[in-house]
Amino acid sequence: MKKVLSGIIFLWLSALSLHAQDLTTYRPGANEDLKDVATRFQVDLTTLRKLNPNVLNEKRLSDKLLVVPQQPDFKLNPRVQLIAYEVSPKETLYSISKTYNLKVKDLRTYNPFLYERELDYNDVLRIPTYELKDKDLDINQSIKNSEFNSLKHLVLPKETKYGISKKYGLSVEELENLNPGIDEKEIQPGQFLTIERPADTDEPLRIRNQNYAFLEVDSANSIQTISKNYNVTEEELIESNPSLRFEGISEGLVLKIPQAEKVNYSKYREFALENRLKHFDTKHVALMLPLNLERTKIDSISSASLLKDSGLLRISLDFYEGIQMAIDSARNKGLSVNLDVYDTRNNPSYVREQLNENFKNYQAVVGPLLDQSLKVVASYLSNTDVPVISPLVNPNFEFRNLFNTLPKDEEMQEVLITYLQKTHTDENFVILSDSVSKPIQRKYTYTFPDLKVVNQSKSGYLQRSDLRPKLDSLGTNWIILETQDLGLAESAVGLLNSFRRDGFDIRMFTSKRNSFYDNEISNYYLSNLNFTFPSISRTQLLSGDDKYAQAFEQKHGVYPSRYVMRGYDVMMDLLLRLGYAKTLQASTEIEGYTEHAENKFNYVQKDFAPGFENDAIYLLEYQKDLNVKAIDLAEFLAKDAN
Repeated sequence: MKKVLSGIIFLWLSALSLHAQDLTTYRPGANEDLKDVATRFQVDLTTLRKLNPNVLNEKRLSDKLLVVPQQPDFKLNPRVQLIAYEVSPKETLYSISKTYNLKVKDLRTYNPFLYERELDYNDVLRIPTYELKDKDLDINQSIKNSEFNSLKHLVLPKETKYGISKKYGLSVEELENLNPGIDEKEIQPGQFLTIERPADTDEPLRIRNQNYAFLEVDSANSIQTISKNYNVTEEELIESNPSLRFEGISEGLVLKIPQAEKVNYSKYREFALENRLKHFDTKHVALMLPLNLERTKIDSISSASLLKDSGLLRISLDFYEGIQMAIDSARNKGLSVNLDVYDTRNNPSYVREQLNENFKNYQAVVGPLLDQSLKVVASYLSNTDVPVISPLVNPNFEFRNLFNTLPKDEEMQEVLITYLQKTHTDENFVILSDSVSKPIQRKYTYTFPDLKVVNQSKSGYLQRSDLRPKLDSLGTNWIILETQDLGLAESAVGLLNSFRRDGFDIRMFTSKRNSFYDNEISNYYLSNLNFTFPSISRTQLLSGDDKYAQAFEQKHGVYPSRYVMRGYDVMMDLLLRLGYAKTLQASTEIEGYTEHAENKFNYVQKDFAPGFENDAIYLLEYQKDLNVKAIDLAEFLAKDAN
């Protein structure tokens, strides 16, 4: 098996955004205490204590070198904790920075005396660590698609070397050998440790090449009951969760449950609902849109002047048109629909006034479109079984009845990383990213240790000389471009095409295809590079031959917008699922995705949060003939399934 470094999410310590001029050093006078110093530098006493964790006696400071702020009213980021670290002989700033996954400049920032002299083994350093929040605590589950022997473990509060080593089936000595320096020092929360799992035996284990379900253990669980309920052997459970071998099962523990391969890949195969309909009762659905009906009448929603009046209104009307198309199509399949349309006026307070007990009788509520009003509705219905569907946004809140129809960026990244893992052989991997996309870059570097990183010699201006040293003139180059900056994208695509003309074999990928690729960058250039990217919809594949587009064009004389098609797909999927199962929640038990005009859906319960999310994603590739094709995800994932 390939040794692939885990693609876990690296916690970038963005909180360490101080500049060198923010802090300085001060040696107190003979009679000064910490309170006097706080008054002198106009900083609150709590902040001063945090800046100097090595100060145990606030009265005896004459032998201490304190760190103090340069400016009054200085505030330390609340998510940064400074710990005192006693330097040992032969340690360097570089070795200490690697131990704590910091940059040397971060150490100097919080220990400004290091700008003036070299490190001394008698020094006590202030080490910045990232305060871990609840949402960080599942980071060690890693990206689910990874097949790895090597990974990075994020040390959590109260974890010990013994506990961590047992979780991965290692001895403490093996863990210390993998992480030079921790045999002499205590590990700290926020620190990353290198983990090497035992190598595969000659007889591969059955659980390799699997995805996992995740289960939080409660008082009713045992290894035996979990094994029975999930149809896995106890040996497979223990192999997937090495801590069970040494620590046993305990309440609150999150277990990885290996999934059989037929389940593993089923999400990438289509499940046709139309041929399996069995519930033909009238469907009662609410639709909530910002139509601003206090300014117009529902029968005037096609008014050209009104369409020009508001971008949000235009989107709403297009979405509504698509929903009507879906209802017409559903009726042709024997499904009758009772649709109640509510105007939200894009006003959460107005939405709250409309909610009443009658909403609990709907089989589903589609919308509202925007976060604030959506939250009001989802919260009101959170104690019911009425699903609330978010059709156009990925909200940052969670409810047990909330269905997110848009796949998250993290899922898009996972699909691309999985594809690259499964298909690459000896290609030369190169990544170019902007400052906003550095967290994504770190995912790639964890997954592909040999990945070459392009650094721009001039800020904001990519040059040919930046790229050339990273390219292989004899082999195949796979270039990952992660940027939200049009200028950088244009420069990169142009330069890569020039290298192709010089004989270089280049293919380009991105996990986030921004809108500027549609209007600002030549499709001819993208075709030359076999540009490959994950996508929520297959918009780029639609043509004049598409039956849904033709029907819309015949009725309205124009080609349908993506919001028309989105409205059609969201409603069509909902109605067909309600025709297949009694509830939308029950329909999520199907194995496979559903697909309609240009969107597909695979609703899954979130692993560590309430609610459902759609993880059905297209992987699209530009062809040499300027066409775009969808890559068969099931096909490439099954390549090494046996």
